[in-house]
Amino acid sequence: MDVNGDGQLDILSGSYSRQDRAMAGLFQVLYGKADGTFAKPVALNGTDEKPLILPGDSEDTMTDRICTRPTAVDLDGDGKLDIVSGNFSGTFFLFAGEGKGRFSPQATPLRSGEKSLHVPMHSDPFFVDWDKDGDLDLLSGSAQGGVYYAENTGSKTKPAFQAFAEMMAPAGHHSEAQVTSDDEHLTAPGSSTRVWADDVDGDGDLDLLIGDQVELIHPAEGVDLATAQKRFVEWEAQLAKLMEASPWKQGEEPDPTAVEAWQKSYQELDQAMEKFAKRENTGYVWLLKQEKIVQGPVR
Repeated sequence: MDVNGDGQLDILSGSYSRQDRAMAGLFQVLYGKADGTFAKPVALNGTDEKPLILPGDSEDTMTDRICTRPTAVDLDGDGKLDIVSGNFSGTFFLFAGEGKGRFSPQATPLRSGEKSLHVPMHSDPFFVDWDKDGDLDLLSGSAQGGVYYAENTGSKTKPAFQAFAEMMAPAGHHSEAQVTSDDEHLTAPGSSTRVWADDVDGDGDLDLLIGDQVELIHPAEGVDLATAQKRFVEWEAQLAKLMEASPWKQGEEPDPTAVEAWQKSYQELDQAMEKFAKRENTGYVWLLKQEKIVQGPVR
């Protein structure tokens, strides 16, 4: 995207948090050069010459300020790019564009009526005219997985979003783990979904490209599949027992000695898996094609 309108493509990124007491991410831009390379990343400032930061100044709103997934889009059709950012909490904030890479320092939440638009953690804004009515609708992934759709029932210049509808059910933050020799058991996107829409097959309908995160567990070297699966079941039972003995109880301050002992047991159990299984954190890109609904004669 050309953030500053100089005719060169730039790279826009969020960041998890600054390394100080005030947990807040900064928007980073790598401005494009005429030779196709990019300048070093710099923090994106507002028109007050201070870094753009998502609002939130209390314990309850702290995770609102972690700007993990921003996008630049002309949301109100005025010819100026705005910035809409997702965050850790799963809500969305708009920094209105003032042209040539300048943005209002005041962020406003995207709402449906009086309620903020919200997905289950790590909102992932992607704008596209999904229903082909001439305005921009909102798609989002989530840390829990799934795909969410908020229809714009307003207009190109005055967007008004409906509450999110679930386009694809979430897989959950941690899909059910199992020991396998391949990845054939994966049949749908997992957690930490990121969404893109495009007409991949050229049939005139938008399709979904969905990135995800999954954990694969394979037998360790020298261990056969059946043995690894048996030991994994036993390992999971030990883990469940350990979790039941957690020193963190609701409304109570845990005993430091008990916490240290529990953490040591957890680390030992985690390392014990390495004797029979190896874990790999990876991800895939899934293609979900939109199917045409053809109605025949009613007989």
